[in-house]
Amino acid sequence: MINNPAQLTGMVLNGAHGIYDVHTDDGILRCTLRGKLKKAFAQANTAKPVGKIRQSQQRNNKYDIQNQAARVERIEKRDSTENAAPTRLSVGDYVIIRRLDETTGLIEEILPRKSELSRMDAGSTSKKLVQQTLLANLNQVVVVFSTAQPEPHFGLLDRYLTICESAQLPPVICINKADLPHSSYIEEETKLYITLGYQVIFTSTQVERGIDQLRDLLKDHTTLFTGPSGVGKSSLVNAIEPGMAIRTGLVSDATGKGKHTTTGSQLYPLSVGGWLADSAGIRALAAWNIPPEELAWCFVEFRPYIGECLYGDCAHLDEEGCAIRQAVNDELIYERRYRSYVRIYTGEER
Repeated sequence: MINNPAQLTGMVLNGAHGIYDVHTDDGILRCTLRGKLKKAFAQANTAKPVGKIRQSQQRNNKYDIQNQAARVERIEKRDSTENAAPTRLSVGDYVIIRRLDETTGLIEEILPRKSELSRMDAGSTSKKLVQQTLLANLNQVVVVFSTAQPEPHFGLLDRYLTICESAQLPPVICINKADLPHSSYIEEETKLYITLGYQVIFTSTQVERGIDQLRDLLKDHTTLFTGPSGVGKSSLVNAIEPGMAIRTGLVSDATGKGKHTTTGSQLYPLSVGGWLADSAGIRALAAWNIPPEELAWCFVEFRPYIGECLYGDCAHLDEEGCAIRQAVNDELIYERRYRSYVRIYTGEER
């Protein structure tokens, strides 16, 4: 310990086993948590678990949305309670550290987050749900799927978009490996997302398609790159910023599923300005803490019909007089997207 160590503010770039690399104005320091933070984290994570988000067998979780004002009120209430420090340290968190020497430091405080993108941790059980924050303090998400090898699962994409909408983070849909042969169905599905107002980019690292467009979108933003395993996220990052030299891998010939080549989120500085986090490939995605009454709002095409149902507590599943289901029947809402809503609401994995 040195006398009167300097106190610095930094951003967590990566971390594992209680050791974190933190970017500061004085360079990157290898840091550990102060004892009281470790104790606070341990107490928070052994507290009474959060109850299930939704129960398909109980109608206590029916909707009670009448108009957009109700959602705004809930968001304001939620945001007013988010000033507390997080109970887990994640990549992207801003921290106050005490410098110990030229290369190491001690994390003394975690500052409140401005935003976060989270999912339910794969280790969650019916008795204990665990939050996994993919990235903190970001301002956009690039969701990467591929035209083939592996083929896109649009139900999974809908889950990503739902999580982004709930977190009020703008998503960009990146369809990679556009040079590979693919079915017209994929083109039709991507056109649907364009009509819904989402930005869609087709990319290929083999023919350098869409790379410059993607690079321009990343400029001066803090962005999370996420998506299923094997879709080429790391190869895309290498094409955008060659100096990063992120390790890439091959798709398993036996299963068609991607092998994990990134073990966790890692923030990298971009030469054009901004930061980019390349996260581990995700094979299953469960939403974290989206209130059932807000789920319909997370499907952008549902919004004109929210509050128009015969009953105020309509869950948009099988109720009489449901405006959203009528819109599906009238082909004003795409049926496959509605099926995605039902699966998320009822807790189906895919």
